[in-house]
Formats: sequence, structure tokens, C-alpha cells
Amino acid sequence: MVPNLHPLFEGLILGLTVAITLGPALFALLQTSIKHGVKIGIFLALGIFLSDLALVVGCYFGASRIITDAKYHLILGIIGGFVMFAFGVYTFFKKVPQTEQVEAISEIKVKKKGALPYFFKGFLLNIANPFLWVFWISSVLAVNGSYGGDQRSVALFFTGTLAMVLTTDILKVLLANKIKVMGNPQVTIWVNRIVGLLFIIIGAFIITGSLLEYFRVISTGSLIR
Repeated sequence: MVPNLHPLFEGLILGLTVAITLGPALFALLQTSIKHGVKIGIFLALGIFLSDLALVVGCYFGASRIITDAKYHLILGIIGGFVMFAFGVYTFFKKVPQTEQVEAISEIKVKKKGALPYFFKGFLLNIANPFLWVFWISSVLAVNGSYGGDQRSVALFFTGTLAMVLTTDILKVLLANKIKVMGNPQVTIWVNRIVGLLFIIIGAFIITGSLLEYFRVISTGSLIR
């Protein structure tokens, strides 16, 4: 029997959306790679990846796993999907300063030589971003609700998401000198529009999936009271 890999592919789409979102991690990756080389950039990317992984695992085991009632899955799926939808609308219409440039905006300084300090810099830079906490908590709860708490589907989804984020971060490191154009305000505007539209679509799919899962559970008579 062929396993259902739809959650994996759906997770890849979310990962790609996250990967092209403009933020502190992207600019830090570009500047670090340009200034210090590929090896240092990869260590920074690995630190960013570990912080994402820690947040996803922590959110899943800390909150969503203890919720088994299908009604709560529906509520959390709709709330999480709405958060993504709202973030998409905000990103789509967000104004970009004409003076924006590709600069590392992290205030975390690396004083020691070597690559390992950049690993911790990436971890701290990413995990200190409050938006990521809101984003990953909303994502975990929404996806968990959309799949009715099915652990395998949720695990596949976020495996795809995090694998795509790590892969694209390493690609950013390797191609840093070629994608400095990301700091161009006009390019930034169009990237924001694409990212915003993708988040709107993902949010709508999560809300729809949560509703369909809820009605499926009702129809089978397995709703937990």
C-alpha cells in the first residue's frame, strides 16, 4: 500500500513560503555568507534550522498533543488558519522603505573566531524573533487541527516544511552574491506580494481542511465528547 504523502508535499509548500519571506534571518544569512564565506554561512543556517525545529517540537508536545477533542481541533485549525490568512494580507499590502538595504540587522556580535559561534548566533537570532513564536505556534495548532490530530500526517507535514527551509537557507548561502538584489525595494515589494498570496492560500486551505476533518469525524460518529 502506497503511503499518503500529501502532508509532506503540503509541508514543502509552507516551507517554500517561509523560505522566501524577508526577515532578519534572510538578511543575516546573505551578509554573513558574503563577508565570511560559505562555511560560516552554513553554520549560521544550521543554527536557524535548529531553533525552528526546537520551536516546532516544543509547540507540538507542549500544546497540540494534549488536545484530542475534534471540536478543539476545529477551533484551533480555524484560528491558526485565520492567523496565516491575516499575516498574508498584511504582508501583501506591507509598504517597503525605499532606502531598505541588505544588512544584517542582528545586534548579536560574534567576537570569537571560528564557525561554531555563528551556529549559536543563528539559533539566538531566530529564536529571539517574536513573530516566529506566533507563527510556529499557530502553524502547529492549525495543522494539527486540519489533520484531526493524526500524528503521522503532522510529522510528515513539518518534516517537509523544515526540510525545505533548511535546503533553501543553504541555497541562499551558496548563492548569496547573486541574490543581493533581494535588498532592492521593488523586488521586495513583489516578493512580499507573492509571500502574502501564498500565506492567504495556505490559511484558506487549513481552515477548509479543519472544517472537512470535523464533518468527517461527525459523519463517522467518532466525535469525542
